[in-house]
Amino acid sequence: MYDDIVKDYLPKYIKISEDIKKDIESGVLKYGEKIYSEKDIMNKYNVSSTTARKSLDVLKRENLIESIQGKGSFILQTKILRSLKKVISFSENVKKQSLKPTSKLIEKEIISNFTKYHKKLNLSKGDKLLKIKRVKYGNEIPLLIDTRYINIKYCPGIENLDLNDSLYEIYESYKIKIVHSKQILQLSFLDENNAKLLNCKKFDPVIKIEGTLYSEDFSSIEYEEDLWNGAVFSFYVEASL
Repeated sequence: MYDDIVKDYLPKYIKISEDIKKDIESGVLKYGEKIYSEKDIMNKYNVSSTTARKSLDVLKRENLIESIQGKGSFILQTKILRSLKKVISFSENVKKQSLKPTSKLIEKEIISNFTKYHKKLNLSKGDKLLKIKRVKYGNEIPLLIDTRYINIKYCPGIENLDLNDSLYEIYESYKIKIVHSKQILQLSFLDENNAKLLNCKKFDPVIKIEGTLYSEDFSSIEYEEDLWNGAVFSFYVEASL
């Protein structure tokens, strides 16, 4: 009874946001699905556009939905878990969350000049690297900016393949299996360009992971620099004492 009295005094936009939260919690609205538009809310609850927009803003602040310009607002999962102990592809990880993984290649470059990435991969002057930068999505929501520096000595011609596909699967076509990695995880902040790619704001926090990936014979195959959307991903490690 007390709760009902309190609810009567709540602003209309709060009541609407609470109704939508119930739909999310009950599974009526599922992760990745498009949520009601401002117009839908206006018609359903007979409210103004300002009230409808405020109700959606509440859900955004609580990281329950994400707005994508030109597409609408979509349900966010509380967190996607990713193990730091296992070498697992992004595609495999998000599929376990019942999401559809996709990838968009936005940069591709052969690097001939000696760089710090050559040094990290134990390469010499004159050796070439392939740099690729991709945005990775789950149900069309941008989750990760994936930058790789690939030692093309082990996979000649890889630059001519469809690099929107899983790199792990491409490596397997060269008889390369990634089984080991040395990675560093740290907090970072988005610059303006990367913020646009993740539909975030400049200086929003992200989880930066960088390190070397190795094959079964411990050959250095690639160096990665990834920016994971911290609002979506949580990383964990299992340890024994």
